[in-house]
Amino acid sequence: MPNRSAGRSDKISDRTMNFIHRIRIATGEAVTTMLADLGLNGTLALIVETLDETGPVSAAEIARRTLVTRQALTDPLNELQRRGFVDRPPVNANAHTRPVALTDEGRALAETLRERMHLIEDRAISDMTAEEVATLRSLLARYASGWEQLAADSSELASIANKARPESAARVRSPDRPAGPTVRSTS
Repeated sequence: MPNRSAGRSDKISDRTMNFIHRIRIATGEAVTTMLADLGLNGTLALIVETLDETGPVSAAEIARRTLVTRQALTDPLNELQRRGFVDRPPVNANAHTRPVALTDEGRALAETLRERMHLIEDRAISDMTAEEVATLRSLLARYASGWEQLAADSSELASIANKARPESAARVRSPDRPAGPTVRSTS
């Protein structure tokens, strides 16, 4: 693994994850504004666009694809159903397998959303060349993958935490908490 620490800055504003956070905040604000006239938020739009891409799928699959917990998906799905954008079998059907599907109104909404999202993203990358956009997407995919792998490896996180200036961590550690991230037992 290459060592990137040479030449790194200690300033928060120079961290790659800070740039990603800024993008996340700005994207959320822009999408919220872009969807206001439709009475939607980013989560509702993401669900509709996901269903348009996948076709009918279970709520568990929607949760997996949208990175929203299954529990947090209940209210948005209820709202989309109430507004006539999605259809679900009755509650007495198996909740894990009952498919959620777009209605005709939901498919029309998905088309509107797709057009708006293309326009807003095109505006955000308007000063980049096609090659730069391709490079950006490739690098962001690799960056996301690295974080996903790290997040899934609690022993690696604990190892990293233990390497990071243990003497300073000891000064700020809560007396009732163990050192480093909690490592779940896999046995």
